[in-house]
Amino acid sequence: THDTVYFNSGLYDVKQLDGMYDLEIPVAFNDALSGQIRLSGEFLSPGVYSFSRADTLEDIIERAGGISEVAYPLGAVFQRESIKKQESDSNNILATQLEESILGLAQSDIVGVGDQISAVLGFADQLRNQRTLGRLSLNIMDEGRTSPFYLQDGDVLTVPKRPSNVTIVGAVKRTTIASYVNGHRFKDYIKTSGGFSKIADVKQSYLLLPNGESRRLNKSTIIPVGSVIIVPPKLGKLSILGGTDIISKVLNNISNSKKELWNGYQQIGLNMIFGFNRLF
Repeated sequence: THDTVYFNSGLYDVKQLDGMYDLEIPVAFNDALSGQIRLSGEFLSPGVYSFSRADTLEDIIERAGGISEVAYPLGAVFQRESIKKQESDSNNILATQLEESILGLAQSDIVGVGDQISAVLGFADQLRNQRTLGRLSLNIMDEGRTSPFYLQDGDVLTVPKRPSNVTIVGAVKRTTIASYVNGHRFKDYIKTSGGFSKIADVKQSYLLLPNGESRRLNKSTIIPVGSVIIVPPKLGKLSILGGTDIISKVLNNISNSKKELWNGYQQIGLNMIFGFNRLF
């Protein structure tokens, strides 16, 4: 015979069990722990925190005591394992588009086409082989978020100390890491880099924010500390990629962090961007 006791029936607090029983725990009871998230950097109590299915990122930050006085929440880096594969797939698709863009151009009589093809293939190779971070653009201080931000096991949130610089790269006279000055705008930081180069596409310039978001630049755009100003080259009809937005897409994918942005320009970006200089 089998004696079945239902714990939600109220009998569990009045009946003592002895002998051997099989215990079945429904899914609802397994809801207590869903995974762990690592908080690092400028938290008052950084470390690894367990969370339930219902816990949100805000709940965990509150549990960690919040951020320190020198924290820079706009520069927060949120990483998720499931996003790494999405980034890798996106990079592979874009690399294929780059390679397809130069099919049939080997016999072209465009001036400097060989160097351009080499640069494009370099971009494609960079995209296929670069390390993916699984970074998700996120404003951790967004109190107006319309839906809760739930967590996944293995998530990592890093909040850095407030930086003191703005970086200017691309089609400028010299790549510059300038001291941040409150109130300085686009033109002010361009002056610190020596001005635009002759192939700069000023209207397509954009700002890479510390949290990974990007926005188009104009003369009135506020430049937050820790941002990267990117001035792309002007690709005209003499360029094998002229008239397309593929360069911006490539730079966005390579620019997962300021370090990788810098490496991208140094290793292949500058070759392609400034390699067009003699064509204009």
